[in-house]
Amino acid sequence: MTDRIDNGLDVLKEKLAGYLQDNGLRFSAERNAILETIYSMDCLFTPAQLLEAVSERQNFLVSRATVYNNLRIFESVGLVQKVLLDGSVKYDRGWHGNCSTRLVCTRCMKAWDSHDDRLDTLVREMKLRRFHMAGYTLYIHGLCSGCMQAAKRKKKSNRTKI
Repeated sequence: MTDRIDNGLDVLKEKLAGYLQDNGLRFSAERNAILETIYSMDCLFTPAQLLEAVSERQNFLVSRATVYNNLRIFESVGLVQKVLLDGSVKYDRGWHGNCSTRLVCTRCMKAWDSHDDRLDTLVREMKLRRFHMAGYTLYIHGLCSGCMQAAKRKKKSNRTKI
């Protein structure tokens, strides 16, 4: 499994390196640390959370401006995408292929791919007037099983206190 993730990350790094070269930018150690951190996270994140994670996981200090500038670049390349959730902007790894369905827990912000051929077929067969779909990412928001169990335990403990 790790080899597949590492190989996928290598492909993303090559894609980024091509974009950077075409735009007269360099592939810095900071960019590499930020990209590796993003693809090691299994949840949606804010720039502030990413800044903290780079520091913790990579033992690498980067500035807030560096994080924001690189998120903008990564978004242009398709390596991350902005997600508006409950009125605030979060970021998600953007490389899920051309078509994906992502499940997002609105409590812990964990996100993962869901593979449902019926849903994929339904979306692909949609009749879109004056629009050619190149791909899609569908976000389904809810609570993961861990957060649902925690909510049940909390509710149960609140009842016993009364």
